[in-house]
Amino acid sequence: MNIYKSMFSIILAFFLHVGIGFSQTITYEKPEWGAYTVGEEGFLLAHIFNWPEDGKLVLDRAIKPREARLLSNPDKKVKIKLVDGKLTAFLPEKAQESQVSVLKIQLIPTEDWANLARYSQANAELKAPSKKENRVVFIGNSITDNWTRDHGVFFEENPSFVNRGISGQTSAQMLLRFRPDVIELQPKVVVISAGTNDIAGNRGYIDIDRIAGNIYSMAELAKANNIEVILASVLPASSYSWSPSIEPADKIIELNTLLKAYAKKNKIIYLDYYTPMVNDDKGLIKELGRDTVHPNVEGYLIMEPMVKSAISKALK
Repeated sequence: MNIYKSMFSIILAFFLHVGIGFSQTITYEKPEWGAYTVGEEGFLLAHIFNWPEDGKLVLDRAIKPREARLLSNPDKKVKIKLVDGKLTAFLPEKAQESQVSVLKIQLIPTEDWANLARYSQANAELKAPSKKENRVVFIGNSITDNWTRDHGVFFEENPSFVNRGISGQTSAQMLLRFRPDVIELQPKVVVISAGTNDIAGNRGYIDIDRIAGNIYSMAELAKANNIEVILASVLPASSYSWSPSIEPADKIIELNTLLKAYAKKNKIIYLDYYTPMVNDDKGLIKELGRDTVHPNVEGYLIMEPMVKSAISKALK
């Protein structure tokens, strides 16, 4: 190994030891021929200390390459394919650089857009409901997600209630995970709380009719699987700290009007959290929130008897 390779090895070992930069995102097994580091977003760098004599570089099978190029010859793609079960990059038989050669690998995106992984283990561990169990699933955003954190006694006292909220989620993300996080859990009732993050533009602009349509689709999926539906109103909000350019108050009223009309037309229970929690400025009553959007314990204490009453009605 020449002096350049030795120096690179020392630098790489230092970063890996102190946990700076790329070390936390590397999950691939260290290869005999060199090392992997994370490049710019969506790329993996294979640093080749020991060039393979036949030009066949065996990569970690967990890598999902879209394409690869040597930095010394960026205009030419390097062929990668499975050979006898080994993910193999076909390099020239001789190294093109006297120093460390680098293969830049573009990875296939693996974003879990709807965060299906969040509850996958919990869902697998959750036993099927008994014949007498009145299971209720709550699907929603941070207002649902934080319920367990901020007033978890509600779920402890009602063990048939299952929280499947995920902070920051939009109605489209909830719709995508509705089957694994609701239908497959076999509840008798689902409480759907969605919309405020759509209005905030968390995943880009979406008009009010489209937001409502996503929520309607969740309700229709539930009904098709013999699950009773409770459509919860969006809570009042005068502003979003994470999206300060948005003025949500009137948009929330517009969305709630659509949800209430849909519920009435389709004989679905509409749960009106909005009315008892709104102030004179169409925002969340200060004493009921820890900010302008999220309820505090006092807010959840308003919501809990309301949702329990709606659940009792749905079960009848």
